[in-house]
Amino acid sequence: MFVFLLYVGLLIGLLIVYKEAIKRDVNNLGFQMIGYYVVSSLPFRLFWLPIPFGFLICLYFLSRPSLRYKKQKQLASLLGFIFFIVDAVF
Repeated sequence: MFVFLLYVGLLIGLLIVYKEAIKRDVNNLGFQMIGYYVVSSLPFRLFWLPIPFGFLICLYFLSRPSLRYKKQKQLASLLGFIFFIVDAVF
């Protein structure tokens, strides 16, 4: 139950960031942010140890210097990584 409430809270945080960015009239930014969130929360389990492989993929995608709305996408991937940590602990 705690994980579900945390998941809903993180999604609400993601929507708040999206609401801030939508004031600039951006196409498909919401889908991109949800994609970064989902990819960064995906675990890769090697035996019993979860590895944040999805977060590493997001860091690779966000390493381009000419990326638009980089801060919002970084925050979405960070929220996904926080969910990954919570999922790994509980």
